[in-house]
Amino acid sequence: MRYILLIICLLGFKLFAQTGWTSVASFGTNPGNLNMYSYAPTSLPTNAPLVVVMHGCTQTASQYASESGWNILANQHQFYTVYPEQNAANNSSTCFNWFNYGDQNRGQGEALSIKQMIDYMQVHYSIDATRIYVTGLSAGACMTNVMMACYPEVLSKGAVMAGAPFKSATSSLTASNAMYGFVTHTAIVWGDSVRHQNPTFTGTFPKVAIFQGSSDLVVSPNNVPEQVKQWTNVHGADQTADLIQTNFNGNSLVTKNSYYNTSNQTVVETYTISGMGHGISVDPGTCYQQGGTTGTYAFDENFHSSFWAAYFFNILQAPTVISGSISVTASTNGVVYSVPAQSGFTYTWTVPSGMTIVSGQGTNAIAVNVGTTSGNISVTETDASACKIGPLNLWVTVNTATNIDNQLQSNNVKLFYNQDEQTLYVLANDLKSIKNVTLYAIDGRIITSWETIDTKAYIENILSTGIYIVEYEINKLPIRKKIVID
Repeated sequence: MRYILLIICLLGFKLFAQTGWTSVASFGTNPGNLNMYSYAPTSLPTNAPLVVVMHGCTQTASQYASESGWNILANQHQFYTVYPEQNAANNSSTCFNWFNYGDQNRGQGEALSIKQMIDYMQVHYSIDATRIYVTGLSAGACMTNVMMACYPEVLSKGAVMAGAPFKSATSSLTASNAMYGFVTHTAIVWGDSVRHQNPTFTGTFPKVAIFQGSSDLVVSPNNVPEQVKQWTNVHGADQTADLIQTNFNGNSLVTKNSYYNTSNQTVVETYTISGMGHGISVDPGTCYQQGGTTGTYAFDENFHSSFWAAYFFNILQAPTVISGSISVTASTNGVVYSVPAQSGFTYTWTVPSGMTIVSGQGTNAIAVNVGTTSGNISVTETDASACKIGPLNLWVTVNTATNIDNQLQSNNVKLFYNQDEQTLYVLANDLKSIKNVTLYAIDGRIITSWETIDTKAYIENILSTGIYIVEYEINKLPIRKKIVID
């Protein structure tokens, strides 16, 4: 009888794992009384990402899906989406109740209903638990902040489209003050409001991208610096932008600010769209970086905000990648980086501070004189129709010869080359945290890789004398180590 029940359960799983746009009637206790819709492309790999997408006031899930273009991105880049939808019985304007105490705290109300939707997707589809993201507009943006604060162990990153900080309002009476940007606190007060949701949490909080129109009269741009205070403080960063990019990606309306933690990783970034009102920015068209449709709260600003949110989530499948050494010695000259040449394309390259492009700018290959600073080599491709692809990035680590070791042990991972066995071992102490292990040759060529490692991984008899790079993820952070075989 047990086996018959198992077969029935498995068949039920197959039937429930529907593709396309699906209304899900039962996904848990649903204490927030929300509706759930999901979208699954017809064919996805195992362990695909999941994006939670939340509409704004007066909108429906299907309307926001259409205007934001998230389902088209899901088709193109192979991930799932799930759409919580508000009931008019909960809020006459169909706003998520991000300001209600019973809906903005962990384990309660609407926040718990949305968490149950994520749980449902994980049960019925093959989803990578380390790549679950959340985004939303207006009340959905405020609820995005709620979800990141309440469930940091579930969500990796979030994209806030015209939102207000977590706990900027705690009742319907105080919501207007928050929306109009009248609520200000110190960074530590904002950060404490997030930390108090999970006092024992010791993991990494979600990284955050904030998108905002400068002429928004519904949710004030004053909320951007307050959110920057909140999430930089949570990540132990300051509130001074480490990188300011005006005319972002050639669009004079967009300014991007990036905020780094002490490890020089971007933990918060903001995109301000000059002159835009309350809504999302779209860029209708068929180019790689275009998408979305115009609507009451969707404006054509030649900037597809959903695309750049997905770019921030690191779930886009780039049509090409940069070739070149991912590990170089300081002060090396003439290091070449390239992408496949496309007829009629122009190529705009950028390099980290301290590196110099000595030839090739505008072409598909550049030669770089290296300084002492690690960072991204980036290129943007533009075709004859002005369609852009990029920036495409390749992280390059600049090293000195003195910091290469035969044996490295850190972050629960030990790398060791046994000369007698001619075998490189990758040993993991904490199996749950080690993901995406890749072994590179010094020229950037991939030798082998594993999605996860089971106690130990090893490579026999294929490595010759030289320097190799082992890259892996631990607690969602990329780590790169060198090993020398002599």
